[in-house]
Amino acid sequence: MKILLYRANQVLTCKAENGKFKRKYELNNLGLLEDSSIIIEDEKISEITSSKSFDKSDFDLVIDCRGKVILPGLIDSHTHLIFDGSRADEFELRLAGKSYEEIAQLGGGIVKTVRATRNSSKAELKKLALSRIREAISHGITTIEIKSGYGLDYETEIKMLECANELSLETNLDIIPTFLGAHTIPVEFKNNHKEYISLITQKLIPEISSKKLAKFCDVFLEKTAFSVEESKDILSTAKQYGLQLKLHCDQFNSIGGVQLGIDLNVTSIDHLEMITDDDINKLSQTDIAAVILPGVSHFLKIPFAPVRKMIDAGCIVAIATDFNPGSCTSQNLPLMMHFAALYNGMKLNETINAVTINAAYSLGIEKNFGTIEPNKIADIIILNTNDYKNLIYYFGKNFVQTVIKRGKIIYERNN
Repeated sequence: MKILLYRANQVLTCKAENGKFKRKYELNNLGLLEDSSIIIEDEKISEITSSKSFDKSDFDLVIDCRGKVILPGLIDSHTHLIFDGSRADEFELRLAGKSYEEIAQLGGGIVKTVRATRNSSKAELKKLALSRIREAISHGITTIEIKSGYGLDYETEIKMLECANELSLETNLDIIPTFLGAHTIPVEFKNNHKEYISLITQKLIPEISSKKLAKFCDVFLEKTAFSVEESKDILSTAKQYGLQLKLHCDQFNSIGGVQLGIDLNVTSIDHLEMITDDDINKLSQTDIAAVILPGVSHFLKIPFAPVRKMIDAGCIVAIATDFNPGSCTSQNLPLMMHFAALYNGMKLNETINAVTINAAYSLGIEKNFGTIEPNKIADIIILNTNDYKNLIYYFGKNFVQTVIKRGKIIYERNN
């Protein structure tokens, strides 16, 4: 299949100087080309050209992109997309003044979703997830990370990861599965953390590794979840079994998570709403991605991560939705970019690189995804606007007209 994307008003290549990620001044450079065309052959981009003359008979499909914007497919690098149940009642409680942590102590929060997810079959979970995947695609997302963590027992954690792997084969998205058995302590192990950690390290991680059910292992390091020592035990075991590492930390409290992530050389550290200036400086000296989740700060009414400080210091910043039933119920990644621009102190161009090349880097897939370059996988979205700035300027509005995944059209908006 040979496709010509003909004469886009703007093409954002998002190409990185080092081929991996962008930081500091480069994060503001989108590699903007004007009045340019892209040729796709099979799964890959073969050429980007300013030529105005083509023999249309050379192509199986020609898409007229005049007056439109082309950019890399968006990458949502942190989600909890597989779950059952609603927590709308908890939203009402929070509006009445209860905090997220207070609700968790009353038996709500993650534990409530765990109960619903445990009671749901794999078929039911896949049906729910497929609907959410279609929603993600409609917002221009072509690659998505999905965590387990709403099982917190052997059977359900395995079920969730099997679901993610099957969805990767059955849908048009590239899905990156992450094992998050260390999301919180389940009720039945409330007074025996060691036994639950043993379940994770001695049974779940070896099984997940042997069956290749996950690329990453993640831990929620927080006062109400796992301590530094517990997190170190889990992540060190995962590393021994060949899993790559991620870390949730500094969402509500800064208790040593960033230093642990640096010590273990994790791929990314996510959340960071409460990161300290000292830890910003430490993180900026590494090549660890900092994944921020502005939708969580908006939805929970907690502080927004100090991203301007992080970028100016040299941190590698990515943006994700954290889509889940308790702290961010939106899959609209451009809306998260809008929040990041307004409340995290990011420049408009920086938000685009943070959901393309830097998001790819945070998942270890930057060699094939996240930019528009010859020989890269043709994950591309076409926006129905003549100026890319409108994607963030108009909050909540969807400009996505066409989504191309691995050289094939997987979504077209009718109006």
